[in-house]
Amino acid sequence: MKVFKDVFTEDEMCSDAMKNLREEANGLLLVCDSYNISAGGEDFGIENNDEEAPGDDEATAQVNIVVHSFGLQSCPMTKKDFQLVIKKYLKKVKGHLDANAPDKTDGFMAGMKEWIPKMLKEFSEYDFYMGKSCDPDAGLVMAKYDDGATYPTFYYILDGLKAEKF
Repeated sequence: MKVFKDVFTEDEMCSDAMKNLREEANGLLLVCDSYNISAGGEDFGIENNDEEAPGDDEATAQVNIVVHSFGLQSCPMTKKDFQLVIKKYLKKVKGHLDANAPDKTDGFMAGMKEWIPKMLKEFSEYDFYMGKSCDPDAGLVMAKYDDGATYPTFYYILDGLKAEKF
């Protein structure tokens, strides 16, 4: 299995086990579809289950697989907040690319200058998340319900991630 981590915080953000994992926008974005799962009420074999009374089940909740699996934290923001955050983050990713893959820097920056204005036109359709560490300087995860979708699609800036095989 391949896990994608934020290059700055080491937060696990996504994995190749997610539904329909793919690259978009000429390799600038890592994208995956999501769905809900039941969480809670797990039985870890600690108690003697023979003694449970009927109706004693622990509550379960429907949670998004991506948010739940990677401990993503909701991060509401205004369009102005996003513009400040993304500008700072892109500068940080550019520095990372300059140091580790300088041949990718120009293509990354040009691609982002094209993608960000398109994204801003649909800004109200996005929800934003941070990794487990809630580091404001780390990458944002963007989620959007595409046309008629029941569950959101998650978008990651690919050059802000590193892949580790397990």
